[in-house]
Amino acid sequence: MTDTKNNAHPVTAAAEIAVDVVGREHEHPADFGTTLEREARAFSARAKDGETVLPPSRRFVVVDLEFAWDHDRYAGYRISEGEGAEQNVRWPFHRVAAACWMVMRFDPLGDVPEVEELAVITSAEADEVEIVQKLFSALDRNEDATLLSWGGEAKDFAVLRLCAAENELVLPVQLRCLSPQAPTRIDLCRAVAVQARPVHLPEYAAATSIPSKPSPSKSIGALVEAGAWKDVREQVLADVLTTAVIGLRHLVSHAIVAFNTPRSIAALAEAAVRAMPSSKFLQNSFCPWARAQLAASRLRGPVFRAA
Repeated sequence: MTDTKNNAHPVTAAAEIAVDVVGREHEHPADFGTTLEREARAFSARAKDGETVLPPSRRFVVVDLEFAWDHDRYAGYRISEGEGAEQNVRWPFHRVAAACWMVMRFDPLGDVPEVEELAVITSAEADEVEIVQKLFSALDRNEDATLLSWGGEAKDFAVLRLCAAENELVLPVQLRCLSPQAPTRIDLCRAVAVQARPVHLPEYAAATSIPSKPSPSKSIGALVEAGAWKDVREQVLADVLTTAVIGLRHLVSHAIVAFNTPRSIAALAEAAVRAMPSSKFLQNSFCPWARAQLAASRLRGPVFRAA
Protein backbone atom coordinates (compact mmCIF):
# COMPACT_ATOMS: atom_id res chain seq x y z
CA MET A 1 0.00 0.00 0.00
CA THR A 2 1.39 3.44 -0.91
CA ASP A 3 0.41 7.03 -0.24
CA THR A 4 1.73 10.47 -1.10
CA LYS A 5 4.24 10.44 1.74
CA ASN A 6 5.46 6.98 0.75
CA ASN A 7 6.06 8.18 -2.83
CA ALA A 8 8.36 10.95 -1.62
CA HIS A 9 12.07 10.96 -2.27
CA PRO A 10 13.95 9.13 0.53
CA VAL A 11 15.71 12.32 1.64
CA THR A 12 12.39 14.17 1.80
CA ALA A 13 10.88 11.24 3.65
CA ALA A 14 13.67 11.35 6.22
CA ALA A 15 13.05 15.05 6.74
CA GLU A 16 9.35 14.42 7.18
CA ILE A 17 10.09 11.79 9.81
CA ALA A 18 12.36 14.24 11.62
CA VAL A 19 9.66 16.93 11.57
CA ASP A 20 7.05 14.43 12.66
CA VAL A 21 8.92 13.55 15.86
CA VAL A 22 9.88 17.12 16.77
CA GLY A 23 7.95 18.18 19.80
CA ARG A 24 7.46 14.62 21.08
CA GLU A 25 10.48 14.72 23.34
CA HIS A 26 8.13 15.40 26.26
CA GLU A 27 6.62 11.94 25.88
CA HIS A 28 7.55 9.13 28.22
CA PRO A 29 11.04 7.95 27.10
CA ALA A 30 9.83 4.44 26.36
CA ASP A 31 6.90 5.69 24.27
CA PHE A 32 9.14 8.15 22.44
CA GLY A 33 11.60 5.35 21.73
CA THR A 34 8.80 3.16 20.41
CA THR A 35 7.69 5.98 18.09
CA LEU A 36 11.21 6.40 16.77
CA GLU A 37 11.57 2.67 16.23
CA ARG A 38 8.29 2.52 14.31
CA GLU A 39 9.26 5.50 12.15
CA ALA A 40 12.68 3.96 11.52
CA ARG A 41 11.03 0.79 10.27
CA ALA A 42 8.92 2.82 7.88
CA PHE A 43 11.96 4.70 6.57
CA SER A 44 14.12 1.58 6.16
CA ALA A 45 11.33 -0.09 4.21
CA ARG A 46 11.44 2.54 1.45
CA ALA A 47 12.81 1.17 -1.82
CA LYS A 48 15.33 2.89 -4.04
CA ASP A 49 12.63 4.10 -6.39
CA GLY A 50 11.09 6.10 -3.55
CA GLU A 51 8.03 3.93 -3.00
CA THR A 52 7.28 2.22 0.27
CA VAL A 53 7.75 -1.52 0.01
CA LEU A 54 6.74 -3.01 3.32
CA PRO A 55 6.92 -6.69 4.15
CA PRO A 56 3.45 -8.22 4.35
CA SER A 57 1.63 -8.69 7.62
CA ARG A 58 2.09 -12.14 9.13
CA ARG A 59 -0.59 -14.16 10.86
CA PHE A 60 -0.24 -17.00 13.33
CA VAL A 61 -3.04 -19.18 14.66
CA VAL A 62 -2.35 -20.67 18.10
CA VAL A 63 -4.36 -23.84 18.67
CA ASP A 64 -4.99 -26.24 21.55
CA LEU A 65 -7.37 -29.19 21.85
CA GLU A 66 -8.73 -31.34 24.66
CA PHE A 67 -10.14 -34.82 24.17
CA ALA A 68 -12.68 -37.37 25.34
CA TRP A 69 -12.16 -41.12 25.01
CA ASP A 70 -14.31 -43.21 22.69
CA HIS A 71 -14.95 -45.94 25.27
CA ASP A 72 -17.31 -48.00 23.11
CA ARG A 73 -14.94 -48.38 20.17
CA TYR A 74 -11.98 -48.98 22.45
CA ALA A 75 -13.92 -51.72 24.25
CA GLY A 76 -14.66 -53.35 20.90
CA TYR A 77 -10.99 -53.21 20.00
CA ARG A 78 -10.02 -54.80 23.34
CA ILE A 79 -12.46 -57.64 22.79
CA SER A 80 -11.28 -58.31 19.24
CA GLU A 81 -7.58 -58.21 20.12
CA GLY A 82 -7.79 -59.95 23.49
CA GLU A 83 -4.59 -60.04 25.51
CA GLY A 84 -2.66 -58.45 22.65
CA ALA A 85 -4.66 -55.22 22.83
CA GLU A 86 -2.90 -51.98 23.66
CA GLN A 87 -3.63 -51.15 27.29
CA ASN A 88 -3.46 -47.38 26.85
CA VAL A 89 -6.28 -45.56 25.05
CA ARG A 90 -4.19 -44.07 22.28
CA TRP A 91 -4.99 -41.22 19.89
CA PRO A 92 -7.22 -43.07 17.36
CA PHE A 93 -9.77 -43.40 20.18
CA HIS A 94 -9.52 -39.74 21.19
CA ARG A 95 -12.35 -37.44 20.17
CA VAL A 96 -12.12 -33.64 20.17
CA ALA A 97 -14.06 -32.34 23.17
CA ALA A 98 -12.78 -28.75 23.32
CA ALA A 99 -10.79 -26.37 21.15
CA CYS A 100 -9.34 -22.91 21.56
CA TRP A 101 -7.66 -20.83 18.91
CA MET A 102 -6.18 -17.34 18.74
CA VAL A 103 -5.42 -15.47 15.51
CA MET A 104 -2.55 -12.99 15.86
CA ARG A 105 -1.58 -10.53 13.14
CA PHE A 106 1.87 -8.91 13.09
CA ASP A 107 2.02 -5.72 11.04
CA PRO A 108 5.42 -4.43 9.88
CA LEU A 109 4.88 -0.95 11.36
CA GLY A 110 3.28 -2.11 14.60
CA ASP A 111 4.94 -2.78 17.92
CA VAL A 112 2.38 -5.27 19.30
CA PRO A 113 0.37 -8.04 17.62
CA GLU A 114 -3.29 -7.55 16.81
CA VAL A 115 -5.49 -10.34 18.15
CA GLU A 116 -8.09 -10.77 15.43
CA GLU A 117 -9.94 -13.72 16.90
CA LEU A 118 -10.02 -15.70 20.13
CA ALA A 119 -12.51 -18.55 20.45
CA VAL A 120 -13.22 -21.37 22.88
CA ILE A 121 -15.74 -24.10 22.12
CA THR A 122 -16.49 -27.32 24.02
CA SER A 123 -18.80 -30.31 23.80
CA ALA A 124 -21.28 -28.30 25.88
CA GLU A 125 -21.98 -26.25 22.74
CA ALA A 126 -21.15 -28.58 19.84
CA ASP A 127 -20.23 -32.13 18.94
CA GLU A 128 -16.80 -33.16 17.69
CA VAL A 129 -17.50 -32.59 14.00
CA GLU A 130 -18.94 -29.13 14.65
CA ILE A 131 -15.96 -28.16 16.79
CA VAL A 132 -13.53 -29.32 14.12
CA GLN A 133 -15.50 -27.61 11.36
CA LYS A 134 -15.36 -24.30 13.23
CA LEU A 135 -11.62 -24.67 13.76
CA PHE A 136 -11.09 -25.57 10.10
CA SER A 137 -13.15 -22.54 9.06
CA ALA A 138 -10.94 -20.27 11.15
CA LEU A 139 -7.84 -21.76 9.52
CA ASP A 140 -9.38 -21.45 6.06
CA ARG A 141 -10.15 -17.76 6.69
CA ASN A 142 -6.46 -17.35 7.48
CA GLU A 143 -4.95 -19.74 4.96
CA ASP A 144 -1.73 -17.71 4.85
CA ALA A 145 -1.28 -18.07 8.62
CA THR A 146 1.25 -20.30 10.33
CA LEU A 147 -0.22 -22.77 12.82
CA LEU A 148 1.39 -22.65 16.28
CA SER A 149 0.95 -25.43 18.83
CA TRP A 150 2.63 -27.14 21.73
CA GLY A 151 2.97 -30.81 20.90
CA GLY A 152 0.44 -30.67 18.09
CA GLU A 153 2.50 -33.01 15.93
CA ALA A 154 2.42 -35.69 18.65
CA LYS A 155 -1.37 -36.08 18.81
CA ASP A 156 -3.61 -33.11 18.07
CA PHE A 157 -3.04 -32.97 14.33
CA ALA A 158 -3.30 -36.74 13.96
CA VAL A 159 -6.73 -36.63 15.64
CA LEU A 160 -7.81 -33.75 13.40
CA ARG A 161 -6.78 -35.67 10.29
CA LEU A 162 -8.62 -38.75 11.54
CA CYS A 163 -11.77 -36.71 12.15
CA ALA A 164 -11.51 -35.11 8.72
CA ALA A 165 -11.07 -38.46 6.96
CA GLU A 166 -13.89 -40.15 8.89
CA ASN A 167 -16.35 -37.31 8.31
CA GLU A 168 -15.39 -36.23 4.79
CA LEU A 169 -14.04 -32.85 5.85
CA VAL A 170 -11.42 -31.02 3.79
CA LEU A 171 -8.26 -30.29 5.74
CA PRO A 172 -7.08 -26.67 5.87
CA VAL A 173 -3.82 -26.01 4.07
CA GLN A 174 -1.88 -25.87 7.35
CA LEU A 175 -2.54 -29.58 7.99
CA ARG A 176 -2.06 -31.05 4.52
CA CYS A 177 1.72 -31.31 4.52
CA LEU A 178 2.59 -34.39 6.58
CA SER A 179 6.15 -33.41 7.42
CA PRO A 180 6.62 -32.41 11.08
CA GLN A 181 8.83 -29.61 9.71
CA ALA A 182 6.09 -28.28 7.42
CA PRO A 183 6.51 -24.53 6.76
CA THR A 184 2.81 -24.01 7.51
CA ARG A 185 3.21 -25.09 11.15
CA ILE A 186 5.49 -24.61 14.16
CA ASP A 187 5.30 -27.16 16.95
CA LEU A 188 6.94 -25.19 19.73
CA CYS A 189 7.52 -28.31 21.80
CA ARG A 190 9.88 -29.51 19.07
CA ALA A 191 11.15 -26.07 18.09
CA VAL A 192 12.42 -25.07 21.54
CA ALA A 193 13.97 -28.48 22.23
CA VAL A 194 15.46 -29.39 18.82
CA GLN A 195 17.52 -32.44 19.87
CA ALA A 196 16.99 -32.04 23.59
CA ARG A 197 14.36 -34.25 25.15
CA PRO A 198 10.86 -32.72 24.64
CA VAL A 199 9.14 -31.47 27.79
CA HIS A 200 5.56 -30.84 28.85
CA LEU A 201 3.99 -27.40 28.48
CA PRO A 202 3.66 -26.66 32.24
CA GLU A 203 7.24 -27.85 32.72
CA TYR A 204 8.60 -25.36 30.20
CA ALA A 205 6.23 -22.65 31.43
CA ALA A 206 7.34 -23.05 35.05
CA ALA A 207 11.00 -22.93 34.02
CA THR A 208 10.41 -19.67 32.12
CA SER A 209 7.99 -18.08 34.64
CA ILE A 210 4.89 -18.11 32.42
CA PRO A 211 1.45 -18.83 33.94
CA SER A 212 0.02 -22.12 32.74
CA LYS A 213 -2.64 -24.75 33.35
CA PRO A 214 -5.09 -23.88 36.17
CA SER A 215 -5.67 -27.64 36.63
CA PRO A 216 -2.94 -30.33 36.68
CA SER A 217 -2.32 -31.80 33.24
CA LYS A 218 -3.48 -35.30 34.14
CA SER A 219 -6.78 -34.02 35.54
CA ILE A 220 -8.15 -32.79 32.22
CA GLY A 221 -9.40 -36.21 31.16
CA ALA A 222 -11.43 -36.56 34.33
CA LEU A 223 -12.82 -33.02 33.88
CA VAL A 224 -13.95 -33.88 30.36
CA GLU A 225 -15.49 -37.17 31.49
CA ALA A 226 -17.33 -35.34 34.29
CA GLY A 227 -18.62 -32.68 31.89
CA ALA A 228 -16.95 -29.92 33.92
CA TRP A 229 -16.95 -27.67 30.88
CA LYS A 230 -16.22 -24.44 32.73
CA ASP A 231 -12.97 -25.94 34.00
CA VAL A 232 -12.22 -27.41 30.58
CA ARG A 233 -12.70 -23.98 28.99
CA GLU A 234 -10.26 -22.45 31.47
CA GLN A 235 -7.70 -25.16 30.75
CA VAL A 236 -7.82 -24.93 26.98
CA LEU A 237 -7.77 -21.11 27.09
CA ALA A 238 -4.78 -21.16 29.43
CA ASP A 239 -2.93 -23.55 27.13
CA VAL A 240 -3.43 -21.24 24.16
CA LEU A 241 -2.27 -18.16 26.07
CA THR A 242 0.79 -19.94 27.46
CA THR A 243 1.62 -21.27 24.00
CA ALA A 244 1.08 -17.80 22.51
CA VAL A 245 3.60 -16.24 24.92
CA ILE A 246 6.15 -18.98 24.22
CA GLY A 247 5.48 -18.53 20.52
CA LEU A 248 5.89 -14.77 20.71
CA ARG A 249 9.24 -15.11 22.46
CA HIS A 250 10.32 -17.73 19.94
CA LEU A 251 9.35 -15.59 16.94
CA VAL A 252 11.11 -12.51 18.31
CA SER A 253 14.29 -14.35 19.32
CA HIS A 254 14.52 -15.98 15.88
CA ALA A 255 14.00 -12.62 14.09
CA ILE A 256 10.79 -13.86 12.48
CA VAL A 257 8.96 -10.83 13.86
CA ALA A 258 10.34 -7.71 15.57
CA PHE A 259 8.03 -6.67 18.39
CA ASN A 260 8.24 -5.45 21.95
CA THR A 261 7.63 -8.57 24.03
CA PRO A 262 6.27 -7.08 27.30
CA ARG A 263 3.89 -4.79 25.41
CA SER A 264 2.84 -7.69 23.19
CA ILE A 265 2.07 -9.87 26.20
CA ALA A 266 -0.05 -7.04 27.61
CA ALA A 267 -1.89 -6.82 24.28
CA LEU A 268 -2.62 -10.57 24.41
CA ALA A 269 -3.97 -10.21 27.94
CA GLU A 270 -6.15 -7.26 26.99
CA ALA A 271 -7.62 -9.11 24.01
CA ALA A 272 -8.24 -12.22 26.11
CA VAL A 273 -10.13 -10.20 28.73
CA ARG A 274 -12.34 -8.69 26.04
CA ALA A 275 -13.13 -12.15 24.70
CA MET A 276 -13.40 -14.02 28.03
CA PRO A 277 -14.13 -11.43 30.75
CA SER A 278 -15.26 -14.00 33.33
CA SER A 279 -12.16 -16.20 33.11
CA LYS A 280 -10.65 -16.86 36.54
CA PHE A 281 -7.36 -17.84 34.94
CA LEU A 282 -7.16 -14.39 33.38
CA GLN A 283 -8.22 -12.57 36.52
CA ASN A 284 -6.05 -14.48 38.96
CA SER A 285 -3.00 -15.50 36.96
CA PHE A 286 -2.39 -14.28 33.44
CA CYS A 287 -3.38 -10.60 33.68
CA PRO A 288 -1.50 -9.88 36.94
CA TRP A 289 1.55 -11.59 35.47
CA ALA A 290 1.25 -9.58 32.23
CA ARG A 291 1.02 -6.34 34.22
CA ALA A 292 4.12 -7.32 36.17
CA GLN A 293 6.00 -8.05 32.94
CA LEU A 294 5.08 -4.65 31.60
CA ALA A 295 6.03 -2.87 34.82
CA ALA A 296 9.36 -4.68 34.98
CA SER A 297 10.17 -3.54 31.46
CA ARG A 298 9.70 0.09 32.56
CA LEU A 299 7.38 0.66 29.64
CA ARG A 300 3.95 2.16 29.76
CA GLY A 301 1.26 0.12 28.03
CA PRO A 302 -2.45 -0.55 27.88
CA VAL A 303 -4.34 -0.70 31.15
CA PHE A 304 -6.68 -3.65 31.35
CA ARG A 305 -8.88 -4.94 34.12
CA ALA A 306 -10.50 -8.34 34.27
CA ALA A 307 -14.25 -8.02 34.83
